[in-house]
Amino acid sequence: MKFGLVLEGGASRTVFTCGILDALLENGIYINYVSGASAGISYGVSYLSKQIGRNHKITENYMNDRRYMGLRNLFKKDNRSYYGLDFAFEEIPSKLIPYDFDEYRRSGENGFGAVTNIETGKTEYMRVKADDKKWTVLRASCALPFLFQPIKINGMYYMDGGITDSIPFRYALDSGIDKVIVVLTRPRGYVKSPEKLAGFVKLAYPKYPLLAEAVKNRHLMYNRETEELAALEKEGKALVLAPEKDYGIHRTENDPKILLPFEKEGYDYAVKNMAKIKEFLEM
Repeated sequence: MKFGLVLEGGASRTVFTCGILDALLENGIYINYVSGASAGISYGVSYLSKQIGRNHKITENYMNDRRYMGLRNLFKKDNRSYYGLDFAFEEIPSKLIPYDFDEYRRSGENGFGAVTNIETGKTEYMRVKADDKKWTVLRASCALPFLFQPIKINGMYYMDGGITDSIPFRYALDSGIDKVIVVLTRPRGYVKSPEKLAGFVKLAYPKYPLLAEAVKNRHLMYNRETEELAALEKEGKALVLAPEKDYGIHRTENDPKILLPFEKEGYDYAVKNMAKIKEFLEM
């Protein structure tokens, strides 16, 4: 039986997931497969390298650092994104809170990020490679319209994977995974509304009409996924872990005083449901 972890994105809301991942590792639960979109896979790689507390340290020490995120980063010619890309994806993992690339390599590099091809408007899934010290796949998977520039990989341009596959459990199952634990950053029953900025995407990216169409239809995709996920859970093929209520955390929230309690909610939620998690994993 092959198990996988599937992690929804949600930018700053994904600190909830960080709490869950630390609780899993502390309880000896290591699932050597993670697929995720956006911040889901960006935080998920620290689980695959077995670094308990690494994501917590990033939130505590750097989320409110202007080098990490802030409007002034948008106006830097070599950055042009709301997030400081080199700071977040190079300086932190290489120097400030080192990432264990060797452990990730030994684990088999089984982290897969969903990305959106802006020419086709379709999802692609890319393995996160230990040798890519710039975290190019993570940058692409997190590249929200307006807040990021498209990320070039192998001659093509990509943006946020959550646009076209917010919860990539189907990719995991199609890849040979038998059962998945899915971590959401919205409460059960959440129904996504149409994207208010969909029309502006068409204006901002006139060369990529299929990207604009994907953003326009994102709510339909997301709501179909949550319905399918509910059905899989009834079949025993999925276990969903999700916040018990909507905490109203914005995707660019950067205050540790707000974020760390939400991370603790994820940790406590996992501990409370640990028996159910172990039963699902047949432990």
